[in-house]
Amino acid sequence: MSGHRPSLFQSDDDLDLGQFKPKSEHQTPPVPPETVERVSEDNGFPSRAPRSHAASRPASPTKRPLFAKSGRTVLLNARITQRAHARFHEIVEAERERYERGEIMHRVTLGEIVERALAALEREVGQGPNPK
Repeated sequence: MSGHRPSLFQSDDDLDLGQFKPKSEHQTPPVPPETVERVSEDNGFPSRAPRSHAASRPASPTKRPLFAKSGRTVLLNARITQRAHARFHEIVEAERERYERGEIMHRVTLGEIVERALAALEREVGQGPNPK
């Protein structure tokens, strides 16, 4: 090579690529598969048989979703103290434990806890829920 870059505005006819030729044979001989297997197993990479995608899928097509639809679709974004945040999540965790023990029949979400806290506040101040 001449040691300089060709111009971008140079036509293809002016660019000499004759010095580049395809390789006729491999530069390094291929490694036998037995050697690859031995080295990989020696270094903690054992071979695994391929699994079909059908075998990895669950057998039951009626798998329940992780979270049930609650109808709560409006986002409430508010700044709260770290203590209030921790308390809300402690309540959610306590309700999850009650659900796992079978004391309640549904998973309680943070949205439900906020709604229950709002209802308790309304009862405390004597307003009750607003009629619509």
